[in-house]
Amino acid sequence: MRNHFRNADGEINTQVVVAIIGAAATLLTALIAGIFGLIQLQGSRAQAPTPPPSSLTVEIDGPAEVPLNKQEGFTIISENAVRAEWTITGFGQDEINPFRQSDEVLVEPTDAGRVGDSFTFIVTVYDNAGNKASARHRFTVVEE
Repeated sequence: MRNHFRNADGEINTQVVVAIIGAAATLLTALIAGIFGLIQLQGSRAQAPTPPPSSLTVEIDGPAEVPLNKQEGFTIISENAVRAEWTITGFGQDEINPFRQSDEVLVEPTDAGRVGDSFTFIVTVYDNAGNKASARHRFTVVEE
């Protein structure tokens, strides 16, 4: 049987050895590139984690009717809010900063011409991440 690593004189055939080393290196390089390509493909298929839904909520607790010339309180309640903005057309608007889980806004209608009119109390709260939540509460001005 003929030895491919040695020439006719019995010396090591360097051309064959270099060719085998080159072929092995090329095969190893192709395998490594293929493995990293598969890893990248799997990584690109993985979806970015979605942030958990915001647990920011707000509610307004208050009466449906506010008597003329009587002060009534509306309580804004939000466990995770750090700031709140509120508005009631005809009564005012303001910002509560810092907001601490609950706060009260007082309303006192004094214009007798507004008896029977409905108003909407609107509040928007914000958390540290900039998420916001809003609530509305309608009330009507009634006779004292």
